[in-house]
Amino acid sequence: MAAFAWPVFFALIGAGVGALLNPLTDYVHRRYPDSPSIPRRAMWLTIAAAVLFGVNGARFGLTLHSALNCVYIAVLVALTVTDLEQHLIPNVIILPAILFALAAGFVANWMTWKAALLGGAIGLVFFGIAYGMAILLYPGKIGLGMGDVTLATFIGLAVGFPGAIVAVVLGVLLGGVISGVLLLTRRVTFQTAIPYGPFLIVGGLIGMFWGTALVRWYLKM
Repeated sequence: MAAFAWPVFFALIGAGVGALLNPLTDYVHRRYPDSPSIPRRAMWLTIAAAVLFGVNGARFGLTLHSALNCVYIAVLVALTVTDLEQHLIPNVIILPAILFALAAGFVANWMTWKAALLGGAIGLVFFGIAYGMAILLYPGKIGLGMGDVTLATFIGLAVGFPGAIVAVVLGVLLGGVISGVLLLTRRVTFQTAIPYGPFLIVGGLIGMFWGTALVRWYLKM
């Protein structure tokens, strides 16, 4: 198959995966019936998964790297929905995903298992400390939850080191900038619960696709 065909091939798979993710997010939603659902969720799940799978195919072709990334992308897309709808990173999704990424780190052929574990440790330690500080400084008004800690751990395991640094830094920057803009435009207040997971997920996806390249570019500067 010609190289240009891989993005299309992976995008088609992604569209199918996105359609399958809708029942999973529906299951989570039924456990929290009072939470708002995203209008036309199934369509957006399909489009998002297709685009991200296509980028993955263009970036890595038909390799073990791209195959494992497909699993990680499916998890991240599903968690984006649950965090936006329920402000929740459900254990039923994230804990098996962490175990999978932990095991996959020992068979990945583009990074060592030590790099995978170090990436997971970076996500766990950084957001674990941030979560503890949020409890101490803002009791009763926690902006972060344990779900964000487990999500950061999963992303770190998935992208490894040094990609985990890119994921964490970009996630923090995106969360800070967008939250600041929403506050300045009075779209939200300091009492509004803003889900942090999507910012971290965007950072994780960038780290997954271009993390090592960005680190090398930065070091050259």
